[in-house]
Amino acid sequence: MKLFVVRHGETKENKSGMLQGNMDTILDEKGKKQALDLNTTLKNKQIDMVFCSPKKRTLETAILAYPKSDIIFDDRLRSRNHGEFEGKSRTEINLEDYWNIKKNIQYDKAESVGNLLNRIQDFIYDIKQKYQDKNVMIVTHSGVVRILHYYFNGFPEDGNLLGYESTNASLEEYEI
Repeated sequence: MKLFVVRHGETKENKSGMLQGNMDTILDEKGKKQALDLNTTLKNKQIDMVFCSPKKRTLETAILAYPKSDIIFDDRLRSRNHGEFEGKSRTEINLEDYWNIKKNIQYDKAESVGNLLNRIQDFIYDIKQKYQDKNVMIVTHSGVVRILHYYFNGFPEDGNLLGYESTNASLEEYEI
C-alpha cells in the first residue's frame, strides 16, 4: 500500500504566516497554480482512493490536483486546532514548545500535539485495516503532513518537530 500525502496549495493566510487551523480559507491564485502543477505529477501515479480534510483549501487542492477521483472527507485530516492561537502570526507564539511532542503542552483551547498524533495514528490504522490493497492519497494541512513525516521516519529524541517543514502543494510518498 502506498500513501500519497499532499499539503494544500497556498492561501493568503499562508503567505502572511498566519496560523489558519480550522479557519475555512481558500487558495490564492498561486495556490491554484500549485495544485494544477501537482496534477502533472499525479497523472503518473496509481491512486485508488482520495481522502481529504473537509476544509475549502484542501478540497480545492484535491479537485485541481487529481480531478478523476471521488473524494472522501475525514475529519481526522483537518488541521491542528490552534484554539487561542488561530489567526495569529507564527512569530507570536513559542513554536518550539507548541511543536514539541515530548512536552505535549495542554493549552486552554488549542489541540495538543499529542492529540493530533493520536488522531492521525487512528486514521492510518483504519486505512491499513480497510484498504491495505489500495493506494491512498490524502489532502491535508502542514501539521498533519509534519506528524506523518515523523510517524514514518521516526521522532527526534528531543521531541522538537520543527526540523521538518512542508511546502504548499507538496507531495510525500510512504510505503505502508
